[in-house]
Amino acid sequence: MAKRNLKVVRLIEPEMCLECRFAKTAEVELADGSMQRMIHCLRLDCDNWDYSSAEAAKSIIDEDQAA
Repeated sequence: MAKRNLKVVRLIEPEMCLECRFAKTAEVELADGSMQRMIHCLRLDCDNWDYSSAEAAKSIIDEDQAA
């Protein structure tokens, strides 16, 4: 996989992502090494993101790939 600059951002309206064709659930490894289940967005320019609290992520495993 190519090196990516992964960020964890807050969603303004999380329920909007549940039906979005660009959203997938994924296991995300945070900078402190902990794992958390989150929404992985493939769009990269969504208006539903709040960048004010963005933090780095180490890695991501899409649930589709994990199986």
